[in-house]
Amino acid sequence: AAVAAAVVALAALAAGEGAGTEAKPPHIIFILTDDLGWNSPGFHNDRIVSPTLNRLKLGGLELSRHYTYRYCSPTRGSFLSGRLPFRLAATRANLIPFSLPDGLNLKYNLIPEVLSKAGYVSHHVGKWHQGFHTPKMTPGARGFHTSFGFLTGGEDHWTSSQGRQCKIPGSVDLMFSSQEQLFKPAYGLNGTLGDYEHYTGTQFAKRAVDIINAHPKKDPLFLYLALHNTHAPIEAPQRFVDLYNFSDTRENNFNAQVSFVDESVKNVTEALQATGIWDDAIVVWTTDNGAPPSVAGSNHPLRGGKGSLWEGGYRVPTFVTGGLLPSAMRGRELPGLVHVADWLPTFAALAGVPAEGPSGRGQPPAPVDGLNVWPYISGQTKTSPRSEMILDHLMHCVPPGEPAVCHSPGQTPDFPSGHYPNHTTGVLVEDVPASYGADGLLATPRRLWKLLVGPAAQATWYGVFTPNGTKPVHYNDYVGCWPKPCLFDLEADPTEHVDLAADNPTQVAKMLVRFADIENEYHPPKANPPDQEAEFCKAIEKTGGYVSPWDNTEN
Repeated sequence: AAVAAAVVALAALAAGEGAGTEAKPPHIIFILTDDLGWNSPGFHNDRIVSPTLNRLKLGGLELSRHYTYRYCSPTRGSFLSGRLPFRLAATRANLIPFSLPDGLNLKYNLIPEVLSKAGYVSHHVGKWHQGFHTPKMTPGARGFHTSFGFLTGGEDHWTSSQGRQCKIPGSVDLMFSSQEQLFKPAYGLNGTLGDYEHYTGTQFAKRAVDIINAHPKKDPLFLYLALHNTHAPIEAPQRFVDLYNFSDTRENNFNAQVSFVDESVKNVTEALQATGIWDDAIVVWTTDNGAPPSVAGSNHPLRGGKGSLWEGGYRVPTFVTGGLLPSAMRGRELPGLVHVADWLPTFAALAGVPAEGPSGRGQPPAPVDGLNVWPYISGQTKTSPRSEMILDHLMHCVPPGEPAVCHSPGQTPDFPSGHYPNHTTGVLVEDVPASYGADGLLATPRRLWKLLVGPAAQATWYGVFTPNGTKPVHYNDYVGCWPKPCLFDLEADPTEHVDLAADNPTQVAKMLVRFADIENEYHPPKANPPDQEAEFCKAIEKTGGYVSPWDNTEN
């Protein structure tokens, strides 16, 4: 009864009726997995051993059309800022190389800063990848009370080594950050091959459990657990590898990382339940983008993978659980559109605070794009408030409309992008609901239109497991939707097999007008700032081999 009463009060808050209510803000736990594709959790693929994820999804609420960006940093920035990825500098090249003096715009308020108005204690654990050239970019400076994790976009799971730049022997990316001390190297916490205690996944899960166990239940908690698994390098403790016996060791190793994620989630949720925090919590589990097929990740049956404009790049497995999820919504699946940017305004509504507000660091260049989806998740409304998604929009023309200076991200060390020079590329989704006649019978079915303005690499279907002997992965071998855009109906054709553009010229023209209009909205500068690798490497030397900020001036 107490939980039911809390749900009613929170519903009032989420609907904007916070004045005069005294509902206690819920605990918010957001678990973000790395590079885990649509077909990687066991509830989508019975080849995977993930009993905890399966059980939580079965007893929770699956968001079957939850979308992110197609690679790491923009998704994380969109989640934290509530802005769509095309408004973030990270869309240029995933903040790679890591020595770029760039990151998530300091004028944007992030979730922990928004929630601080409701008295939340906020913790970050795991991957950051939002820029760190200045201490002002670190988690402690962006509202988190504590942070333990790594600053760049990838590292060795055993040694915490970032071997991508500088080539300083033993250079480590592992740090603490807090509001009192914005950066502190995590000396001595990096491990060696086979050292389970210092495997980063072990450390991150343990840190999250320790935070939960130490947290006073009366204070609202925001925990952002950004796991590094299943990102490359594909490394997992042997007992997880032993769960699989496929002929290709790459499949065994990748799936082992998924099973490690499952155990991490098990440890965290058991701690939430043991402390009673679970009873008053919203728990979200998702992933940052599709899986890269080149390392045995699977997005089957979706087209493409990480880095692509296809569904395999953007559409990710997601569920909501926790004690405050209404019982009527458990065991269900919601097919409405939800974007990762929607979590900031959703969490703000649950906390009873505005999603927008001054950051104290200048006027933000773009408003919050996210929408409050709690009424939809909680069953108060039958449809998602989101009818449009701008998944990508990389025109970046300065001034607008001059193709010669349009932005092209080109190649990045993370993956071959497949982009051509000086092109416009992007994805726009429009959800047109079904209509019914006066007799209550279906008049027109739902159409989930996706306009894909290419060229679009990875224009293929990789199957349940790739790479294999008959279909190696060459990202740029398959290019689609160029020179003419494609149109798909994702409701009838979620795997993007049938291009309907020729049969629906009016719909294409309508969406192209909207696509062009978006160019008048804020985009970050089209070019990366000059690389500062020399300064980046000197800072590593200065801290005794640990990745660290190197510039104390304003961004």
